[in-house]
Amino acid sequence: MPIDPEFPRIEDHGVLLNNRTAALISKQGEVDFACFPNFDSEMVFSSILDREKGGHFSIRPANRKLEARQYYEPDTNILHTLFYDKRNKVMSIMDFLPMSFEHAVYFSEIHRRIETYADVRIEIDYNPFLLKDRKSVEKVDHKGYMVHSQNSSQFLSTDLNLEVAGNSVAGTVDLPATEVKWLVTTHNLKKAYPPELFSSEERLWQTRRFWKEWLMKSKYQGIFYDVVNRSLLTLKGLFFEPNSFMVASPTTSLPESIGGERNWDYRFMWVRDTSYVIEGLVQLGYIEEATKFYLSIIDRFEKDGRLTSIYKVSDDSIIDESSLDLSGYMNSYPVRIGNGASSQLQIDQYASLIISLRMLLENSGFLSVHTTEKVFLIGDSLIKIWREPDSSIWEIRGDKRNYVYSKALAWRALEDLSWLYSRMGNEEYANSVMNEARSLREEIYGKGISSKGYFRQSYETDDVDSALLRLPLFGFCTMADNVYKNTFNEIEERLMPERFLFKRYTLEDGLKGEDNAFLMVSFWYIRNLIREGRLQSAHDGLMMILDLMNDVSLLPEEIEFGTHRYLGNYPQAFSHLSLIATIMEYNGALKRQR
Repeated sequence: MPIDPEFPRIEDHGVLLNNRTAALISKQGEVDFACFPNFDSEMVFSSILDREKGGHFSIRPANRKLEARQYYEPDTNILHTLFYDKRNKVMSIMDFLPMSFEHAVYFSEIHRRIETYADVRIEIDYNPFLLKDRKSVEKVDHKGYMVHSQNSSQFLSTDLNLEVAGNSVAGTVDLPATEVKWLVTTHNLKKAYPPELFSSEERLWQTRRFWKEWLMKSKYQGIFYDVVNRSLLTLKGLFFEPNSFMVASPTTSLPESIGGERNWDYRFMWVRDTSYVIEGLVQLGYIEEATKFYLSIIDRFEKDGRLTSIYKVSDDSIIDESSLDLSGYMNSYPVRIGNGASSQLQIDQYASLIISLRMLLENSGFLSVHTTEKVFLIGDSLIKIWREPDSSIWEIRGDKRNYVYSKALAWRALEDLSWLYSRMGNEEYANSVMNEARSLREEIYGKGISSKGYFRQSYETDDVDSALLRLPLFGFCTMADNVYKNTFNEIEERLMPERFLFKRYTLEDGLKGEDNAFLMVSFWYIRNLIREGRLQSAHDGLMMILDLMNDVSLLPEEIEFGTHRYLGNYPQAFSHLSLIATIMEYNGALKRQR
């Protein structure tokens, strides 16, 4: 029973999360991406990246004419996929990854609950692991089916009668109305167990309680409340509980351009994300989470004795970049494992850690003197490297350049470093670092402005860069600065093919495939509008982005110009962090206006 050869749209997926790993579930009831036991482990299900060779776990009605939609149970990451005809519900699938308040307890399981509302014929197809790695399949009494790969095993616990043919498990079952069936797929069990021993109902109760109680800690009360909560739940799920790192996205190689090669592995922790994560968490009252996240990075820096751009979240990670023999989503090859950006110099990574510390301390966060000393070491490194060319926030491959955004963020970090020294009673160092910040600012205004009077992407070129929309957001300049006004206008004119949707830059980066609309930039732009007092335009921009959201209010990295289909790894932490920051700023502006 082959799966549908057509690639499902990225936006036609919900995601399950549990602070260890994630699973994508399509509207057609297919688990088409999941890694076990961790975010960065081997891909047990990967049919979203290759419809023939990738593993999958599909539960769907035999009647293909039924419509489908997805929704989350309120205030949780428990996903429901509903199949219905024009008038009535026919069947539903409820999916979740178990959560527990005991952080040492981890369930490497997906629980799937089928519920019928009419007599229905259901097709089930269970084929984990890449086709080439699937070694054997065996039916285990009345308990289910064990599938072995080269390195591990995956067990499907079910009392439904399926068929084993070669290395495949599939079957068609007829269920009467009001029937409920649980199926559990679990990783690397040594023995097989019947469904009742997985206690799905109890795990469901625990999981529901975990998400609801965590969300109740949020301080946010304001416009688009439900959207903020959904983004919060998504972001919480992207944290890796054992070390408090956070993956940028739980997927790899979902393309930024269909048929192109901008396909990257995002199942890592980027230091750059620190200031965005800290900003969002402290504003919403999650000081403990923000502090743990920050300390996890500082601890890693102390152990390694150096700072790198990207960190593995677990020992399963392969950080050196390579390609798999898979077709890629809609034939967008290569499918990458690992990320070559880990070896790049990105000055904003150093800056982000310093800026984040000030954010924490100004928002009731507590950090020891020992931790602060480690940040001073990072500051010493920043003072040494800010004059060097780097690879920019966009991790552009090829020659390094003196990117204005990197320099400007370094300026902000030096200002905050001076503040930290002053707070620690060292005025001599505070004054020295402030002088360094002034020198950097003078250099940017001396070398970073084009002949047309706008901030250019780098000292070496007059290209335009949308990252410069952040300059007033972190205080480098005001919206009234004439050079910034010119920059804002240039970005609108050259990087906004559709209203509120932006390319990142004009630089030819040598990669195959067009650059599409990077959502984080849209949010920076809307925040600029808010600061200009253009609240109606900001509202229009927010509503346009919200209208682009899918059934389950999840955002990708990019949106395709024209078609508005989702592109890039999904869901994307940057996008949801930026959405929260924008809504909160807009909400604050409305309060001030009233």
